[in-house]
Amino acid sequence: MAYWIKITYDRNTYVIDLDRVTAFCYLPTGRISFALLDGNTTIIVNQQNDPTGYQTILDYVEKRTGQTLP
Repeated sequence: MAYWIKITYDRNTYVIDLDRVTAFCYLPTGRISFALLDGNTTIIVNQQNDPTGYQTILDYVEKRTGQTLP
């Protein structure tokens, strides 16, 4: 089952299937980044600018892996 999320980043709106993202990176600044399948676009989500998207990604990672991000 696909796990879709809508994120606005760099003046663009993306609708992303999180099941297709191969890796997430938790940065020391508290941001989460991941690359889209095209390999040319990296999305960075932070709690201040997109609290809903940020929490959705944290919940998704925990649900799929059993691991929590700080």
